[in-house]
Amino acid sequence: MEIEEFVEEKVDVESENLRQLMEKVEPLVSSVSLEWIKEETLVLVVRTKSEFTKIPLLGKSMEGYVLLATSACKQRFVEGEDKVFASLLKYRDEAKQIAVFYDDTPLLEKATFFEIMQYFASKKMNFLPLKRGFVIKSDFVENFESLLSTPLDHFGHDDFFVVDSAKAVGYAYHVLNKRINNFHKSQGVVLFGENTIFIDADVQIESGVIIYPNNQILGNSVLCKGVVLGSGNVIDNSIILDDAELNMCYLKNSKVPEGKVLNNEKLISETL
Repeated sequence: MEIEEFVEEKVDVESENLRQLMEKVEPLVSSVSLEWIKEETLVLVVRTKSEFTKIPLLGKSMEGYVLLATSACKQRFVEGEDKVFASLLKYRDEAKQIAVFYDDTPLLEKATFFEIMQYFASKKMNFLPLKRGFVIKSDFVENFESLLSTPLDHFGHDDFFVVDSAKAVGYAYHVLNKRINNFHKSQGVVLFGENTIFIDADVQIESGVIIYPNNQILGNSVLCKGVVLGSGNVIDNSIILDDAELNMCYLKNSKVPEGKVLNNEKLISETL
């Protein structure tokens, strides 16, 4: 049965959970500093030609994570690494400094981006080479090639890990899965057997939800307070309302009402 009601009531999470996830509890820069970063910086995200960057990780593209980490600023895409210099020339009048990152570094965090920009400003730098990417003053764009030097490698731990192989894809997936699970635990979600729980980046889960082993929560799914997921569920782009309980169920584009108990059910585009 089609569920127009579900479409109308769809919760717009807009990646809010992951936005919070990628900010550290203790901010590295002041609100004033964040404001100048927003107003004075242009971010160029370079789309590499690697086949591995096309693989989504936990419901989000790799470039999507980079865009999220740098979302405080205006952003533009660069189609290929060979177009970086031309893009610097093209966009240099749009901001005082340009930060260049690559779509093959999906582990870049927002807090690390802010740390890099404050370091760049505090040291009054014209050019800051990073392990992958760089920041440059717009006035120095024409001298870009002569400015290339040894990159600084002390920002973040995994932020500039390059996904360029199948093994690297697996590692990035593991790190992101751990970050997402840790975020939800910090928000009061109880996870049992979290190594077998996989939650997509844009999923929203309220405090007090309990999730047992072997669960996948995908897409823009929403789990409201008091929900209990027993083992073996796949919840895809669905809403589970307060105090519902599911065991061994598959749901896609569906809505489960408050207090409902489901066992071994398969629901596709349904509301109960």
